[in-house]
Amino acid sequence: MLKELVQFTTTVIHDPAFSGLNLTLKEGLHLVLQVKRSPEEVSIANEPVFAGVFTKKTAVEGEFKRCASWAQAAWMIATNKCFDLPSKAFHSASPFCFALKRSSLADLTDPAEWHRRISTYFTKAGALLEDDEEKKVAEAFRLALNDRNRFDHWLAGVEDYQKVKEGEYIVLYLDLPLETYVAANRKYLKENLFNTGAYNQPDPDQPEVLHGTSNWFNGFPTKKPFLMHQSATFDIAGRISSEEAQRLHEFSELSRRKLFPNPLPLFIMADERENLPGHAETVRKKAFKIFKDDVLTGNDKRKGYLETIEELWRDFPDQVGNYYLLMMGIENQKSVVKDFDFVSRFDLNLNSDGSPWEVYDLFGSKESMTLRTVTDLMTQVLPPMFNNALVVRRKEKEWIFHWFDEIDPAYTKTHNAYLLAMKYRKAFYDFIYKSQRQSVTGQAIVEVLLTGIVDDIRLDKWEGKYNSEGLNIRTKLNLLFSLHSYFSSPPNPRFMPENITQLRDSLESMAKGDAQIATDEQFAFAAGQVVARVFYESETADRSYKYLEPFLSQSNADQFRMAIGNFIKRYKHVEFPPRFRNVSADVLTCPVKGDLQKLLPVFLAGVFSKTQLYWEKKEKADPSSTESTITTN
Repeated sequence: MLKELVQFTTTVIHDPAFSGLNLTLKEGLHLVLQVKRSPEEVSIANEPVFAGVFTKKTAVEGEFKRCASWAQAAWMIATNKCFDLPSKAFHSASPFCFALKRSSLADLTDPAEWHRRISTYFTKAGALLEDDEEKKVAEAFRLALNDRNRFDHWLAGVEDYQKVKEGEYIVLYLDLPLETYVAANRKYLKENLFNTGAYNQPDPDQPEVLHGTSNWFNGFPTKKPFLMHQSATFDIAGRISSEEAQRLHEFSELSRRKLFPNPLPLFIMADERENLPGHAETVRKKAFKIFKDDVLTGNDKRKGYLETIEELWRDFPDQVGNYYLLMMGIENQKSVVKDFDFVSRFDLNLNSDGSPWEVYDLFGSKESMTLRTVTDLMTQVLPPMFNNALVVRRKEKEWIFHWFDEIDPAYTKTHNAYLLAMKYRKAFYDFIYKSQRQSVTGQAIVEVLLTGIVDDIRLDKWEGKYNSEGLNIRTKLNLLFSLHSYFSSPPNPRFMPENITQLRDSLESMAKGDAQIATDEQFAFAAGQVVARVFYESETADRSYKYLEPFLSQSNADQFRMAIGNFIKRYKHVEFPPRFRNVSADVLTCPVKGDLQKLLPVFLAGVFSKTQLYWEKKEKADPSSTESTITTN
């Protein structure tokens, strides 16, 4: 992985278009001091040439943009590698910049302590310099800061200084060319980008290059012997060069500034490929051009991974692949690697021939879908499938994708939706982003959708004219019976649109008295129709689907039939149609051979299908159907 990141970043930093984009600045007071030179001495001017308070609402432009560029080349890597150990109050790491938080300044009231800490800081910072003139500038800066009264005078001269909060920064810069900052910063990084100096070695051919242990998302357990090898013949697994460490540091910085999609495809370089197709280098160059052009547009929103891949796909259909996919994330305000994997071939289309997956409107949702790409699957199917817990669709706002980040159960529709999103999100991520089509199984589709349907039934409320969860339930049933076969090998005939059609045809024959129940599936579908038709006759004010709950948990066929029989008895005063009597008589006497719980989807399909157990005339609308009337044969 490190090699690919280094290659990618090397390509990026050679393009100046990236260097000054999306720079950020610490909140607080920023002062720019002028360096005065004369034949006799170098000194710092009494008054700043710029002073301003930067907040979240402040634009990074003008003098603030200059400050951001300087800060970029002057900040510490981490507090354990600052120049103010062990106190860690000074967070700059440059002889031309000095930064601390206002709260730290308030703690430094003793003049002797202030002088000592300033002296220690500049002793370490001055070691980064080799040019005598630059050393004089750094010494003049030290002397200016050593005078605490002068330091306080600079702060008092800024009217907005009182607006700076305790946890915000005070940063002082010398007005010098950026290259001067960068040269000192390069030496600081060279010596500090390794996680320990104990194993540093100079390069035999390039003395200015060091080799050491990588610090990029890599801890070094010197203080934790239980994490170290106890029987290995070596102390460390390997080294990287200081140039590679620099590139990894730059990659982290560019990623933090959100200049690349996340996840990021890292296409293999031409000189590193082995047996790669001839178009691979062309695809890699095109991908980088997309990144660059997107950044240069100036838009706040960057193109995502799938948008980038779709653009590549248009130019190189069926030829996108041979790249590493890196997903970064944030944990405890620190960047972490969430996932890293090789994608040998990416398939944008759900079917290789470009034909769609059809989601049929089998249950009156009036919302059919045509899915051609994995993007269609992600944006049209996953929101209703996971009750907006995994892929969150928001009105007039950006989508939210919970592939690896924390999901707050309080913001999920049900606890089951939270658990299922956590259980299957990596599988769907692999399916969509890496074309690992085997990662999602038919069993997963059944578990997610059926659990969601049962939850919706329990949450349903009658809103006076419609059921609050009616559309959600019908949509999930459409997804279950339309898409299951694409995730199951071999396809399960039970979960196919054709099966619903066949069950309705067989029920029609039963209703006419021309046939009897012959299979467990016919039994389950007919039972659903019977239960829904009985409830249709109910005069209760609560017409929610909660009436189905007693039937959902039944696992014993005899008890299930008994529950249906008791349900019918409650409405013995009702004269049911002959079609209903034919089917219900069969349901109450038919034996069941299979697992009743496995028949639950078919039972629900019967409940939410348009009723076929009507009188042979028009009558009032059936609330279980979205149709306004029940038509005659």
